[in-house]
Amino acid sequence: MFESLFNLVKQKNLLAQANEQIIEMLKEDLSLFRASVELLWTESGVSFEEIKQRDRQINRFVREVRKKVLTYLAFSGLREMDSAIIILYLVVYIERIGDHTKDISRLATDYPNRFKCGKLEKDVKDFERQLFDRLERLIDIFETGDNIREKASGLTRTHPDVDKVYLKMINRLLTPDNTEGLACAEGVKLALYLRYLRRIEGHIFNIASSEVNPFHRIGFSKKKKSAIPAPLWW
Repeated sequence: MFESLFNLVKQKNLLAQANEQIIEMLKEDLSLFRASVELLWTESGVSFEEIKQRDRQINRFVREVRKKVLTYLAFSGLREMDSAIIILYLVVYIERIGDHTKDISRLATDYPNRFKCGKLEKDVKDFERQLFDRLERLIDIFETGDNIREKASGLTRTHPDVDKVYLKMINRLLTPDNTEGLACAEGVKLALYLRYLRRIEGHIFNIASSEVNPFHRIGFSKKKKSAIPAPLWW
């Protein structure tokens, strides 16, 4: 689906403009994500209020994209309707990433003091870096248009492995004999943070799946082909 969007860029129509705004939104998501993580760990850098204001810009982009898509459909009818509908889905997922970065910054602001992960600290930071990388790869898909399907497929294919990393950390926090070296409040704060990270990863997967899957399966794992049952007379 992304390939058709890149073809539209050459035409400079309203859908092409919407696609350009999607790239801007994704870049802002990445910037806000990095800033919120820095605020959580160091209590410095960009403040929650600044992150909230920048997130509002993403919300404005969502409204602008919707207007462009609606106007395009009103004048062009069903032509490129599939691309138009996909764009409407994409901006929602991108906006959700911004919301979760805001959640992270709120977690840092509402519950200050040094963020602690105990024995999980290395795993948590590795998880963060993995999500930064995946978001960067998603931006690259939209920006360059090179090997689109292959790159998107790589993100969707590795999503279950990323999810397992999250579940492993959560399971360690929830074991009755928790030995991660965290007080109750610290463990709750970490669990919330991991949940926000997981939702960001979920929306990265949703966006990438729009290239790999047909429209009705966007946001779902690629359906495995079931074996064709042999006729009864075999």
